[in-house]
Amino acid sequence: MESLPHIKQIHQSLLDAKHHDGGLLKRFGAWLRQEREQHGLTATELARRIGVSQVLITRVEHANAVLSEDKLSKVFEVLQLGANAWHQFMESGQEPTLQELAQFLHAQLQAARVGCPSLIGEFGQHVRYHRCERHWTEGELALRVGVTKQTICGVEQGRMVPSAALIGHLAEELDLSLRQWHMPSDSSTSTDLIAQALNRLWGGLSDGDKMLLLGMTERLSGTRPLWEPKRDSWDVPSPLPDLMGLDS
Repeated sequence: MESLPHIKQIHQSLLDAKHHDGGLLKRFGAWLRQEREQHGLTATELARRIGVSQVLITRVEHANAVLSEDKLSKVFEVLQLGANAWHQFMESGQEPTLQELAQFLHAQLQAARVGCPSLIGEFGQHVRYHRCERHWTEGELALRVGVTKQTICGVEQGRMVPSAALIGHLAEELDLSLRQWHMPSDSSTSTDLIAQALNRLWGGLSDGDKMLLLGMTERLSGTRPLWEPKRDSWDVPSPLPDLMGLDS
């Protein structure tokens, strides 16, 4: 395979995109999934070959995470992606489709259900604002996108996460720019939503539940024991976030 002369530069471009250009990260995620599927690999199989969790691969493909430089290099090696393939990807400038953008947003809102439910309400307000701009009732919008009035009310009130298909229909009817809709990156909610949820859930577990959970993660990941009796305390080191896909 032809060598990649600047894997460090590629990695830095993706890191920059995480904070400043979500479009590039979404394109990369869609491209990575396409290349993986062309090689006949599942997300789990690719994850095993490069030494990360399946959750992390899925998050990368959904534009919710960036692999480390070392893991990124292994992905390019496993998928036999050389410099020419990367240059073609960058030069294509292909924008993600509406369907892909809708799927990305749906995945983000699903994560927000656990980590930051208020974001679902913000999306609902966004929908309501554009509906009211057109002087449509909830029922009129429902007819246009093929759902019930109750569904539209649930979305606008932040009580439900719309499917990717419904997000796409709403974007078409209300002329929503899904590219401009993103999770905030300059506040406490910028911390990984899944990490927030795990921290919140961890604090509420009994010691017995913690031992059961950590025992399972040790067996799945092959990491060292996370409970050290000599310290008589619980510690959640880096292997657990890595296993759950909490990579930077």
